[in-house]
Amino acid sequence: MSICIKIKGKLFSLTLTIIFLCIGLNTFSQTRIISPYSKYGIGEINNHRFSRNLGMAGIGYGYRSNLSVNYLNPASYTAVDTTSFVFEVVGCSHFYKQETRTQDQLSNYSSLGNIAFGFPLRKKFAVGAGLKPYSLVGYKILDKEIDENIGTINYLYDGSGGINEVFMGTAYRVFDELSIGVNASYLFGSIEDRVTISSEDQTGFFRKHKTEADNIKGFLFGFGLQYDKKLKENRRLIVGLTYGHDTELSVRRSKLIQKDLPGSTTLDTLLYQEKGKGDMLLPKNVGFGSWLRYNKNWGGGIDVNWQNWDDFHRFGNADELQNSYNVALGIKYSPTVDTYTGIFSRASYMAGARYGQSHLNVNEYSFDEFGISFGVYLPVRRTRNGINIGFEYAQRGTTDHELIKEDFYRINIGVNIYERWFIRRKFF
Repeated sequence: MSICIKIKGKLFSLTLTIIFLCIGLNTFSQTRIISPYSKYGIGEINNHRFSRNLGMAGIGYGYRSNLSVNYLNPASYTAVDTTSFVFEVVGCSHFYKQETRTQDQLSNYSSLGNIAFGFPLRKKFAVGAGLKPYSLVGYKILDKEIDENIGTINYLYDGSGGINEVFMGTAYRVFDELSIGVNASYLFGSIEDRVTISSEDQTGFFRKHKTEADNIKGFLFGFGLQYDKKLKENRRLIVGLTYGHDTELSVRRSKLIQKDLPGSTTLDTLLYQEKGKGDMLLPKNVGFGSWLRYNKNWGGGIDVNWQNWDDFHRFGNADELQNSYNVALGIKYSPTVDTYTGIFSRASYMAGARYGQSHLNVNEYSFDEFGISFGVYLPVRRTRNGINIGFEYAQRGTTDHELIKEDFYRINIGVNIYERWFIRRKFF
């Protein structure tokens, strides 16, 4: 009976993973952010935060955990126990406040953040895989022009879409202290940029719609290593390094021009054109981080990363981008690991801060971005499962130079499921 229950439990976990993967594909395709700066490049870049690290400002290059899938550094997959299966899913809600010198607005969206799972292959090999958004596009910008013959002409710029990432990686423990890993990702998605032209002053001026759509796909590879050194009892230092090289993705662009028909909701297609195949260059990136577990209760780390967005281009256009960097600090405090104490004593508490230069360069103005974050991990009693709750406040931009200042409020809720698998049972 007990064996049957265990088998059913594993099948349930595997089924749950597949269901969430299917839901994730559908959810990512419907996600709609509202940020005017997502107009540039490939949109708002997902900061690759897994469920446990948002509360620590997103650090992860040197972080290792047997209860979480740290896809930020694939070398960390070897931290998964040799007889375990780890599954996690993250939901997020993001709130934006955007303001100029004269106006402001509030917006928000909620979606499935990422899905990941990890398990060992052999004693020194482990695997991590999952699905997550790579970038998101969502904006609406209204502009007006006065024409002597027509009057006021309205231009509504509207964008949507983004790039999704399915990844699978493996890690190998070279020796007890050193692990290396690689992630292979397939990127896919579409980005649509539309402009709608209309006028209320001119009779017979029918509203026109112009849409350019880029369908993007291709493979992306990232590499990582971690050195895990025991300093003394209950004290460890982990150093991590990651690298992603320049990657060219395939882009197919189409152009569609339509106009409204009088007295009808139907659109008349004036032009549909396949503009051919091009490419998009995702630039190389480097990340370095360290994590010190000071004792059973305290730990902390630092991450530094850099990406060469100066080399970015999409279908021949470079866009208004610049090289980006980010420095992040994070700490974690766990009062106790005793299973029989109260939930708040067994919880882990996190905090962090980050500062860096965004990849955006609008009107020749560089964007700095900073954020502070907090988080808590709530374990389920008598299990190794738990719930992660993370909050971040961040800011970028300015109201000077005719630009927009943005304040972000991000809330992530992640669920970790840990099960014992791959146990060979003996019968007598």
